[in-house]
Amino acid sequence: MKNNILITGFMGVGKSRTARALAAATGLFAVDTDDLIESLIHTTISDFFKSHGEPAFRRLEQDVANWLERSVDHTIVSTGGGFFMVPNLLKLGQVFFLDADFDAIYQRLRAQPGGRQIAKRPLFQNLDEAGKRYQDRLPLYRQNAHHIIQVKGRESNVVALEIQNILQSRGLLLKKP
Repeated sequence: MKNNILITGFMGVGKSRTARALAAATGLFAVDTDDLIESLIHTTISDFFKSHGEPAFRRLEQDVANWLERSVDHTIVSTGGGFFMVPNLLKLGQVFFLDADFDAIYQRLRAQPGGRQIAKRPLFQNLDEAGKRYQDRLPLYRQNAHHIIQVKGRESNVVALEIQNILQSRGLLLKKP
């Protein structure tokens, strides 16, 4: 297993913010799989979804997972909402699932100014479909994680501190090479 910290969870749960807070607390680098994909495809994920569809996007996620396995170590990795489905996920590092109920996630996204957080998530355009997808994914998120962190109503820096404490208590806190 690689010495990375992976942060998974449903879209909008706060994975990227938590990764940035954890990076600030530990001094480790943080990368975001969605940002890596957008750099690779030279467009937004939303536009890519519209023109190429979800299966093509999932193939890109697998490409990124394979690159992480080959080339990245001692890094915090925030993942897209569906990244947990890559078969080599648990080989990439310690996986933390950020858990919150669907309504809490939706309210968090709605609270962002201008509706930008909902608009940039293609799968959140149909609320009923997003809720169904959340329910379908929930047991799989839990199954594909080493650690489950409850995040409802908690700030990202507090969640990051909990992750850091778990890693320290188990002798897993990464040191920069």
